[in-house]
Amino acid sequence: MNCWHCNNKLIWGGDHDIEDEDDEYSVVSNLSCSICGSFVNVYFPKNKQEEEKQWKKHIKSWMKI
Repeated sequence: MNCWHCNNKLIWGGDHDIEDEDDEYSVVSNLSCSICGSFVNVYFPKNKQEEEKQWKKHIKSWMKI
């Protein structure tokens, strides 16, 4: 992911589990730019995480067939 301001590649700072603290989001990832100093938080929706879990469950069941 590139910085919106200077187009430099953003540096991943970490992921934080916020599932118990937020109704809509399960994870927040933070990224920063080493050139202009911008800081970005990216929120992962809970419904997407649930869809991903279900999809992985289906793939595992298909592989057993």
